[in-house]
Amino acid sequence: MNKQKRTFVILAIVLVACLAGYLGLLNYNKYKSDDDSKSESDSVEALSLDSSDVESLSFLIDGQEYTFSRIKSEDTSDDTESTESEKTDTESETNSDENSTDDDDQWVCDNDTSLKINTSKVTSLLGNVTSITASKKFDSDADTSDFGLDEPQNVVKLSTADETYTITIGEKNAMLGEYYIKVNDDVYLSSNTILGTIPDSIDDMIASEDSESTETESE
Repeated sequence: MNKQKRTFVILAIVLVACLAGYLGLLNYNKYKSDDDSKSESDSVEALSLDSSDVESLSFLIDGQEYTFSRIKSEDTSDDTESTESEKTDTESETNSDENSTDDDDQWVCDNDTSLKINTSKVTSLLGNVTSITASKKFDSDADTSDFGLDEPQNVVKLSTADETYTITIGEKNAMLGEYYIKVNDDVYLSSNTILGTIPDSIDDMIASEDSESTETESE
């Protein structure tokens, strides 16, 4: 009788343990799901600009700052007087220009204006630096001394008609795989791959014959 009682007690304990483990697993999955949803909703917008508003862009190559300025495409409406039909054609061309992309504009290197700049390289870089999201924004009084912002890996500057934005790229958090960045006065933790689109040499920004022919064909 005592043996049967002990067996019953052991089975009851095992059953309670299994039930507790099952309930714990359910709670963990619920917590993890809520935590993942919270992480997605907690993403912070560090910078959001229309790339077409950027008039100049600068960044460091081997410690030297290179600046690139946009040259707006010529407006053909400055031609001599035309007939009504010609005006209609001009208006349709103007509307087409307004709906075109930034690729219609050219870029010049302020450091050496004789260089022929590859527009697609600038466009690609702009697309990366004008839209930055972050997983975290640090408080203004947070200790950021170990973030590498005092000796940054690179500094990118974007200038519009109204304002200049400075993006300072610090160290990479090895555990999280994200970079400490500073946008003007605000510090963030972001997975943005700005460094991957910044060239290692100014030669990488120069248009080759192949890139020129490709851009001409696209036009």
